[in-house]
Amino acid sequence: MSAAAVIARPELGRDLRGVLAELLKLQHIIGGLVVAPDGLVIAADLPREIQAEPLSALAATVGRELELRGPRLRRGAFPTAQFASARGAAFIGSTPVGFIVLLGEPRADWDAIRAALRAAVGAVYRAWTG
Repeated sequence: MSAAAVIARPELGRDLRGVLAELLKLQHIIGGLVVAPDGLVIAADLPREIQAEPLSALAATVGRELELRGPRLRRGAFPTAQFASARGAAFIGSTPVGFIVLLGEPRADWDAIRAALRAAVGAVYRAWTG
């Protein structure tokens, strides 16, 4: 999936499961989920060994904290964040309806994932805020 594919289809932003499905097509993405602001799982496709509920609670907590601290750090609105370790990376994108979380392998192209996630977040914003 390319950033252009998400932008060219703004109606895709209304279908959060579809947004997640498109993002999961990125190379070296092993799973993802869409989480409501309260931590409720809206959609998930994760490896068997990763439970959706604990990850969704963590994503909602971290996402909300980043949204609150973003303006104080003068970084503007919080569109995306990335957390990396030797075992992989987690990407979080903030939308009007919650958070999109992607899990990537260590060899993933982080720039490409961030670009696609930003495009998906933009599509969701356009679809839900008019």
